[in-house]
Amino acid sequence: MNVREIRNPVRFFSIVDRCKGDIELISGAGDCINLRSKVTQMYTLARIFNHGYVRDLELSISDPSDRELFKAL
Repeated sequence: MNVREIRNPVRFFSIVDRCKGDIELISGAGDCINLRSKVTQMYTLARIFNHGYVRDLELSISDPSDRELFKAL
Protein backbone atom coordinates (compact mmCIF):
# COMPACT_ATOMS: atom_id res chain seq x y z
CA MET A 1 0.00 0.00 0.00
CA ASN A 2 1.28 3.44 -0.90
CA VAL A 3 0.81 6.18 1.73
CA ARG A 4 1.33 9.79 0.65
CA GLU A 5 1.88 13.20 2.25
CA ILE A 6 2.49 12.20 5.87
CA ARG A 7 2.83 15.47 7.74
CA ASN A 8 2.18 14.20 11.26
CA PRO A 9 4.49 11.28 12.13
CA VAL A 10 3.03 10.99 15.66
CA ARG A 11 -0.43 10.39 14.18
CA PHE A 12 1.05 7.97 11.63
CA PHE A 13 2.67 5.87 14.36
CA SER A 14 -0.47 5.97 16.50
CA ILE A 15 -2.25 4.33 13.56
CA VAL A 16 0.55 1.76 13.28
CA ASP A 17 0.12 0.99 17.00
CA ARG A 18 -3.62 0.36 16.54
CA CYS A 19 -3.11 -2.17 13.73
CA LYS A 20 -3.78 -5.84 14.38
CA GLY A 21 -1.30 -7.30 11.91
CA ASP A 22 2.28 -6.64 10.85
CA ILE A 23 3.14 -3.29 9.28
CA GLU A 24 6.38 -3.09 7.36
CA LEU A 25 8.03 -0.22 5.54
CA ILE A 26 9.44 -1.33 2.18
CA SER A 27 12.70 0.47 1.45
CA GLY A 28 13.88 1.49 -2.01
CA ALA A 29 16.27 -1.49 -1.90
CA GLY A 30 13.38 -3.86 -1.11
CA ASP A 31 14.17 -4.29 2.59
CA CYS A 32 11.20 -4.83 4.94
CA ILE A 33 11.40 -2.73 8.12
CA ASN A 34 9.05 -3.71 10.96
CA LEU A 35 7.20 -0.57 12.07
CA ARG A 36 5.57 -2.27 15.05
CA SER A 37 8.89 -2.09 16.91
CA LYS A 38 9.32 1.08 19.01
CA VAL A 39 13.06 1.07 18.27
CA THR A 40 12.34 0.99 14.55
CA GLN A 41 9.78 3.77 14.94
CA MET A 42 12.39 6.00 16.58
CA TYR A 43 14.91 5.21 13.84
CA THR A 44 12.29 5.92 11.17
CA LEU A 45 11.42 9.24 12.80
CA ALA A 46 15.07 10.24 12.82
CA ARG A 47 15.88 9.14 9.27
CA ILE A 48 12.76 9.45 7.17
CA PHE A 49 10.76 12.19 8.84
CA ASN A 50 13.71 14.56 9.36
CA HIS A 51 12.44 16.93 6.65
CA GLY A 52 9.09 17.57 8.35
CA TYR A 53 6.96 15.31 6.18
CA VAL A 54 7.16 12.32 3.87
CA ARG A 55 5.81 12.47 0.34
CA ASP A 56 5.48 8.74 -0.25
CA LEU A 57 5.92 5.46 1.67
CA GLU A 58 5.39 1.89 0.54
CA LEU A 59 3.91 -0.26 3.31
CA SER A 60 3.26 -3.96 3.54
CA ILE A 61 0.12 -4.51 5.64
CA SER A 62 -0.60 -8.12 6.64
CA ASP A 63 -4.18 -7.65 7.93
CA PRO A 64 -6.54 -6.28 5.25
CA SER A 65 -8.72 -4.53 7.85
CA ASP A 66 -5.71 -2.40 8.88
CA ARG A 67 -5.68 -0.74 5.43
CA GLU A 68 -8.77 1.24 6.36
CA LEU A 69 -6.92 2.92 9.24
CA PHE A 70 -4.32 4.37 6.87
CA LYS A 71 -6.91 5.77 4.45
CA ALA A 72 -7.76 8.41 7.07
CA LEU A 73 -4.25 9.93 6.86
